Parts: sequence; structure tokens; C-alpha cells
Amino acid sequence: MRVLVARCSIGYSGRLTTRLASGERVLIFKDDGSVCIHGPKGFKPINYMSGPTAVSEEDGLITVRRPETGETLMIEVEEVIADDAHVLSDEAVLEREGRELELHALLERSPHLIEEGLEILERERATDVGPVDFLARDADGRIVLVEVKRVKAVAAAVEQVVRYREHVERDASYADARALVVAPDFAPQARALAERRQVECVVLDVAALYAGTEADPTLF
Repeated sequence: MRVLVARCSIGYSGRLTTRLASGERVLIFKDDGSVCIHGPKGFKPINYMSGPTAVSEEDGLITVRRPETGETLMIEVEEVIADDAHVLSDEAVLEREGRELELHALLERSPHLIEEGLEILERERATDVGPVDFLARDADGRIVLVEVKRVKAVAAAVEQVVRYREHVERDASYADARALVVAPDFAPQARALAERRQVECVVLDVAALYAGTEADPTLF
């Protein structure tokens, strides 16, 4: 992993075109090709690109291309503050605890509460972009990727399941996979993004699920 601290400006082209003026930032280049760029404040990256990517560097210009989508990051490095490389190892698997773990267990036993005819194939399926809550197959035989949220789902949940879908569809056997977010409620931004990215939103009555009453999910 490379960690570069630098003053830089950033251009992005892909789903839209953006330009971020000069500033001091932390750039993280991960071994799987993922790139995250952080500013001095906040926990969210100001730019990111999930792997695999192709990274090239020449005369202070770092170009990050994602062949799968055609997206490109152009990073113009004006001043290098620190540039370090690290060899890291992490084989741990995220273990969910408490009510979220219970919710996953209940849904695994009763996948029809997500969708009639749904069959759970694997729980916490590991991918290079994080674990998918459920890898499933629908009644028509299509692969379904399910992201479950215990509270209101926001746009980040939609982006997350889209990244899973893009990753698994690199395997021809998973082509035309469906992506679902299951949650008790959805923020307006999440609904709008889901419609644009062809992600299905399933509203689940969590209270009824815990009470042992079958909840009828609503698909919109």
C-alpha cells in the first residue's frame, strides 16, 4: 500500500466531470487497485475509485483509470509532503453483533420476507470491495446481491451494492445480477440514486420481523 501526502489538484471524468482545486490531501493506493483521497477534515473520502485500476505516473501527474467503467482520475501533484509504502496483511472477517446480526439471521431463515422464491446461497460473501450481506438466487435463476440495513438506508448503501454488482459481474456466471437494498426506510437521495443505478429497494417491517409476524415487503 502506498500512502502519499501531497498538495495536489484532482480532475475526474466518468459518470460526470469534476475538478477539485489545489489543496493538501492524503492519497491511499491499495494493493487491489482501489484509490482513496482524503482531505484534512471529515471521515469520507473526497474522491475514490474502487479497483481494479491501472495507475501510471509521469512528471507529477498520476493517472488512475478504471477500465471496467472508463472512469479516470487525474491527480496533479504540486508538492510531496510524504510518500511511503507499506506491506500490510489483514485476513480478518467482519463479524456483526447485536440486533444487526439477529436481523441477518432472521432473514437468512426467512428469505421470502425479502422476496418470494428467493434462495440464500451465501451469507457475508467476501469480495475485493467488501462483504456482501447475502448472495442469493431469485425464482427465475438470476443472481441477487442483497445489502441489509437495520435503520434508514442512505445513498451510500446504494453505492455499496452497486460496487458489489460491478465486482461480481466480472465473472461471466454472475452476469445480469440484480442488486437489492433491504431496509425499514429509505432517504429520498437513496431512492433517487437507486432508480438511476437500477437498484431495487425493499422496505421491511423490522418490528414485525422481530415479533415473529410475517412482514410484507414493499418494492418501489
